Amino acid sequence: MPYLPQLDGVRALAILIVYVAHCGLSRVVPGGFGVTVFFFLSGYLITTLLRIERAATGGVALRAFYLRRALRILPPMYLTLALSGLLYGLGLLDWMEVDAAAVLGQATFLTNYPGLFGTERVLPVPLWSLAIEEHFYLVFPVAFALWLGRRSPARAALACLAVCAVVLGIRGLNAWRLADDSLNYSWTHTRLDAILFGCCLGLWNNPVVPGDRAWRPKAWHVAASGLVILETLAVRDPVFRETLRYTLQSAALFVPFAALLHGRGRLVRWLGAPPLRRLGLWSYAFYLAHPTVIALIQHLRPEAGPAFLIAAGLPPTLGFCAAMHALVERPCARLRRRWLDAPERPPEPRVAEGGRVAGRAA
Repeated sequence: MPYLPQLDGVRALAILIVYVAHCGLSRVVPGGFGVTVFFFLSGYLITTLLRIERAATGGVALRAFYLRRALRILPPMYLTLALSGLLYGLGLLDWMEVDAAAVLGQATFLTNYPGLFGTERVLPVPLWSLAIEEHFYLVFPVAFALWLGRRSPARAALACLAVCAVVLGIRGLNAWRLADDSLNYSWTHTRLDAILFGCCLGLWNNPVVPGDRAWRPKAWHVAASGLVILETLAVRDPVFRETLRYTLQSAALFVPFAALLHGRGRLVRWLGAPPLRRLGLWSYAFYLAHPTVIALIQHLRPEAGPAFLIAAGLPPTLGFCAAMHALVERPCARLRRRWLDAPERPPEPRVAEGGRVAGRAA
């Protein structure tokens, strides 16, 4: 898959939205929308990579997929949990009393189902959204390898949209029957549609996949989708916010992402600027570390307001990201390449989707 620097810029903007919201401005900055952007982007990228692999090799190497995923996700996550736990044990975090069972839920990707442990007293490492992604990717690559990847792109996208409709129905049912429907926000089975909408863009109208006659949105299409997103943020009705909001936001993201993927325009160049690309590259470590940094600053300066937290929290968080990238993520990437990269051989043409002839992926 070609490197698309504008997507690193999207990651950077999304993590900044989440960061500012967590610094105390969640009533005016939509941190939850930043998470939805991450979900959509993740679904798009994984599906595109799976399609390219299937076109190049005729199949999907599931063992390699899960090994890559584990080396990418687990070492930074467990190290951040350990550091956060150490700071908590030293009494340096302005945080609730932590429960060991809840931390176990964090470490096993179950923190988004707090009822399983009877507590939400977790360390300040926001793993509920990562848990949704990991639950999804336990199933989706297998479904793609066995069934979805063998359908035409349009039929595969329609199948994903059908699941999105089911998820919306479940959220609506929960809003009707549950006393607290806010758990729709964090449960896997009520939020995976944001990832699936990204999968739809990866399956159909994908500008990155050769052979797809990808739709190029016009400026007014992008503006209209942005207006839909703004309207979903403006509506304060609690039932709407826990049901239709997620569907409309995820569906609307299809348009600006489709525009960005064509790789043209001033916005694409701006998103691909080096500072945003760097922050996008560090976005996973930033996501893991920033709540612990905020809690540490609040312990040291209890009177600190949002502006102080934003300014004071950035340097240590970015320092943590730089160290994590140099000491953990890059060595793990080299390990992935050593374990998984096959020896070089001449291209072997294979018939891919739509009768197109493709060589091995670069």
